[in-house]
Amino acid sequence: MAVLAAVLVGLVGCGGGGSTSSLDVPVGAATPEEAVEAFLSAAKQAQEAKAAGEFEQVRVAYQRMAAVFGTDQGSISRAYPEQEVTDRMIVLAACLRPVSFRITSQPDFSARERGESLVTAEIARTPTNVTLPFRVVLARDDHWYIEQIILTLQTFEC
Repeated sequence: MAVLAAVLVGLVGCGGGGSTSSLDVPVGAATPEEAVEAFLSAAKQAQEAKAAGEFEQVRVAYQRMAAVFGTDQGSISRAYPEQEVTDRMIVLAACLRPVSFRITSQPDFSARERGESLVTAEIARTPTNVTLPFRVVLARDDHWYIEQIILTLQTFEC
């Protein structure tokens, strides 16, 4: 768990080189909830495509995940090399393993003023379900990005 935590902290901590993404994936989301929905939907797609052997779709899904993961500076997909971002999205998709999900928190109407929000999602997966909070921030480009997923030991249960 310490290694995963270090990987995730490193993801948004230091600045990196420019992105070399070859796909034109829109970055950010209009609301905090949309950022979490886009991220979990892409993680689900990545797991399904991987199981089906559709590796181009897996790559697209990882880039969609990265497009809504970042800081108040914007998406990590624009700040880090593509392979580094992909490697980190592989870890997150494998940890989360969403079969389905739903947002359980209510929209925070004062989030835009504060520039951040906490969005909670219930993730159905095999063999256990988890409820996870996502810290989402408003970036300079006026889009929302997941800055932190608050992981627990339950997240890693098999």
